[in-house]
Amino acid sequence: MSTEVAPGVYQRRLAHSKVVYLSEANLLVDTGPESEWDSLPEFLDERGDVDRLFVSHAHGDHVGNVKRVIETYDPEVLVPENEPLDEVDFGDASVTEVADGDEIADGVSVVEVPGHTEGICGIHIPEKSLLLCTDILDGSDRRGLPAGFLLPPPAIYTWDSRKAETNLERLLSLSFDTAVVTHGTNVDDDPRGKLEAYLDFPNHYRKDLLAERS
Repeated sequence: MSTEVAPGVYQRRLAHSKVVYLSEANLLVDTGPESEWDSLPEFLDERGDVDRLFVSHAHGDHVGNVKRVIETYDPEVLVPENEPLDEVDFGDASVTEVADGDEIADGVSVVEVPGHTEGICGIHIPEKSLLLCTDILDGSDRRGLPAGFLLPPPAIYTWDSRKAETNLERLLSLSFDTAVVTHGTNVDDDPRGKLEAYLDFPNHYRKDLLAERS
């Protein structure tokens, strides 16, 4: 089942992960795990063609169907310049590396936040006030906590847990009202403000303690 997370932006759960499709740009973000290939074309064919494929990082639940998507739709393939993707089979496709801040479609920019992997990228769409987190951030309910908040991905799946948290500061320069995650529940209630409080916890927490004592 697909969900329209913003006008023209659709998300589909494939097993434990999700993919995102931008209808205006015919852009697919990630491909889900290989085991879920049967569900992916159904979702995509409901939306339209796939002119561009963006691969956020090299983990199997994001790149499992890259070769099949290329063979079926023949898209332009875009990948983060700093992400090791040697083990991903791109077939005969021409692959273009993109950097932090590059536009991969009209009004759709790449945001590099290393940590979960060496060069993982999300996508920022300012016109829709939308951040596509890929695996830069998870919904808090993935960790058994209440939904509605954002957390770095679990350390056991992460290249450098320290960077995965500290590099989140890069996201605070962006404006977004909705954070779309691959794992867990999306956050559409002040995600940026919650992220800022999470990262600035010493001052945030100290203010609360001082208020309690006054």
